[in-house]
Amino acid sequence: MVNRGLIFAIAAALAFSIMNLLVKELSTSMNSGEIVFGRSIVGLIVLLFIMKVNNIEFSRRDIPLLFFRGTVGGTSMLLIFTAIAGMHLGDVAILQQLSAIFVIFLSAIWLKEKIPAKAVLPLIIILLGTVLLLRPWEYNSFSFYAVLVIISAMLAAVAYTTIHKLFQNGGHNSWEIVFYFLFCSAIIGIIIMMATGKYHMPNHYELILVIGIGLLSLLAQTLMTQAYGSANTVIVSFVLYIGIFFNALWGYMFFAEIMHKLSIIGGILIIGGSIYLTLVKNKVRKDKKRHLHKNKEIIN
Repeated sequence: MVNRGLIFAIAAALAFSIMNLLVKELSTSMNSGEIVFGRSIVGLIVLLFIMKVNNIEFSRRDIPLLFFRGTVGGTSMLLIFTAIAGMHLGDVAILQQLSAIFVIFLSAIWLKEKIPAKAVLPLIIILLGTVLLLRPWEYNSFSFYAVLVIISAMLAAVAYTTIHKLFQNGGHNSWEIVFYFLFCSAIIGIIIMMATGKYHMPNHYELILVIGIGLLSLLAQTLMTQAYGSANTVIVSFVLYIGIFFNALWGYMFFAEIMHKLSIIGGILIIGGSIYLTLVKNKVRKDKKRHLHKNKEIIN
């Protein structure tokens, strides 16, 4: 029988990919600032309703860190939405996986976690895959949008590390963290709209897409949380890579996007390297727990 957590993971990947599809469709008539603002407002309305019904209260701790996480996450989303408008969906989905590399280095710098020696090989594999995907020797492939995705992946890693730090501090719940993310994202959307002077009242079709993006995003986040709570973390991480296939499929079906053969090879290297890296991190984490358990036994 298939584990419920794996079903949740596949559903989450599917929801995220459909959200990207709607963003790409909407980007033909709305700029990324408008999309980020609309998506955030829809999310905030639904989120506040959920928090009200379940009597979930806001904490009064780590407010600057919560705003920092929200701002970094919102900027990352803005960059991704901008890149989706100008890149193949499959390529964007693959490059987003680079956040795994940045998490490793940020954890070493900020959380003082050592980089395992065994992580060097997968990092090299991921780097090679990135080069093949970007193809900097070809002007047409190495685009401004690709750089935006890489920066977005780095900012996403900062956001993930910040979330880890918030949970370490204690006193926070997931809904509160998501609220600050959506609130800051809405402000970022407003700033971009005012700076560019490009904003308009959406028509019925655009409004449906904006609402769909907001609802799918929250649904995907909820499904992903359920997946990690119902199945092995490592396995769920692997299953979520199916989202790359979904994104490439929608790109081919709706926008006639065909991935370059080097992009496919690069994607395989990035995914394979990321899986390898996840296994290394998981083993290091288990060894650390086993070591702490042995020390406690010796003390007792």
